[in-house]
Amino acid sequence: MTVRQIALSAAAILQADDIAAILSGEADGENAQASEITDGDALTLIKCVNLAAAEAAGDFPVLSVVKAESRNGVIPLAAIGDVSAVREVSAGGRAVHFTFDGRGVKTPFDGTFEVTFAPQYKDAGADDGVAVGAGADKEMLAYLTARNFCLVTGRTDEASVWDQRYNAEAENKRIRRRAVMPRRAWLA
Repeated sequence: MTVRQIALSAAAILQADDIAAILSGEADGENAQASEITDGDALTLIKCVNLAAAEAAGDFPVLSVVKAESRNGVIPLAAIGDVSAVREVSAGGRAVHFTFDGRGVKTPFDGTFEVTFAPQYKDAGADDGVAVGAGADKEMLAYLTARNFCLVTGRTDEASVWDQRYNAEAENKRIRRRAVMPRRAWLA
């Protein structure tokens, strides 16, 4: 899913047909190229998509794993990359106690470690893909985008409605993920 697709979904739920026409390249019957977006509201909506994707990446992160060397009990951030949060550090398949601060990841001993982390979200262009975890979908991102756009344009009551819809959908996804039942089995 691209930024443009999410912005078009958000424009549809906001009933902003003029912005949707600009995003799809159908403004005023012109055959303008879809990549050239100059309208202020359309650009604002694209910024709101990036804000929404960054927030959703916090709720539903894409996790990366990297092998890195610890020297003097610290794995420098340069060895890992742009990190939003560190989820796990392991050595030889076993989890290791760690702390994460501005210098890097502090480990109890030196050696090679596998670091599982959530990378920082980077803003995407209109035709770029959005990287969020498996739980987030286009509809959820459209709700967040609509909320952000309403907040920016001063429609706080409507923003509250979209925020509640996102929170309900996110909680539904979290419950579904946790509620995996084991298969039935006959007892002997």
